[in-house]
Amino acid sequence: MAEAKKTIETEDPDMPLNLGPLIDIVSILLLYYITCSTFETTRVSMDVELPYARHGLKEEDTSGRFIVNVEWNESLYEATYIVNGVRTSGPAELTDFINNGKRLQKNARNFRVVIRADKRVPYEFTQAAMAAVAEAEVANVLFSTTEDASEQ
Repeated sequence: MAEAKKTIETEDPDMPLNLGPLIDIVSILLLYYITCSTFETTRVSMDVELPYARHGLKEEDTSGRFIVNVEWNESLYEATYIVNGVRTSGPAELTDFINNGKRLQKNARNFRVVIRADKRVPYEFTQAAMAAVAEAEVANVLFSTTEDASEQ
């Protein structure tokens, strides 16, 4: 007589599952999401004090955003333009960064620049950032503000 093939079920019905590969996959996914969320937070400078706006609109769709942080140094009377944690030399280099970001964007119609200017920044420096956006031929520009009245 032919001998029946042995299967896992016939050998030991109470055999424990091997959870090693499952734990490996879960830890890799966890590291991936932690890394991605870290990239998002490095785009926003904590040194920028946003201006107060009573009637601002909250942005629902955050895809396609290119964030420009404008920090202010009162003692030097100087604005610093920061993109993705990188300090630019000025508005001319800012235009190059915006063009590179636009090229990397999958949906160019959804591309927009968000200017996060410190509330102490004089208008001339904010105007230079807007000129850099215009030179990069981006029509959609947003300004970040806060609705927290205590930050006035």
